Amino acid sequence: ALIFLDAQKAFDNVNWRFMLIQLEQMGFGPKFIQAIETIYCKQSAKIMINGELTEAININKGTRQGCPLSPLLFVLTLEVLNRTIRQDEEVKGMKIKKEEYKLQAFADDLVFILEEPLTTGTKLMERIEEYG
Repeated sequence: ALIFLDAQKAFDNVNWRFMLIQLEQMGFGPKFIQAIETIYCKQSAKIMINGELTEAININKGTRQGCPLSPLLFVLTLEVLNRTIRQDEEVKGMKIKKEEYKLQAFADDLVFILEEPLTTGTKLMERIEEYG
C-alpha cells in the first residue's frame, strides 16, 4: 500500500532548537551551527495594518521564507523522522529482491510504502506523532 503525506505548513513549524541539535548530531561544525543560530535566533516581525505598523512580534520557529538555506535545513530536520522510520523493524516496508523500501521523500511530501498497512500503519502514525 502507498500512503501519501503532505506536511502542511511544515517549513513554518520547524523547531529551531531541535534543528540546531540535529545539525550538531549530523556532524556540522560549530562555526556553521553558530552562523545558522545567528540567522534564526531572536527574530521578530512587524505587520502593517491599515498603514500602521504593529509592535514587534517574536518569531521562534519555522525556516525563513525565501532563504536559500531553508529547504536544506528543513530536509535535514525531517531526516530524523525518515531515519527513525527506516530503522523501525515494526514498520514493514515493501521488499523488492533483497531491499526493503519504506518511504520516499521530496521536501515536505512523503510517500510510505507499506507491506502490511493495517498493522504497520498504526506504528507508522505513532512515529509521525512522536516527531510532530
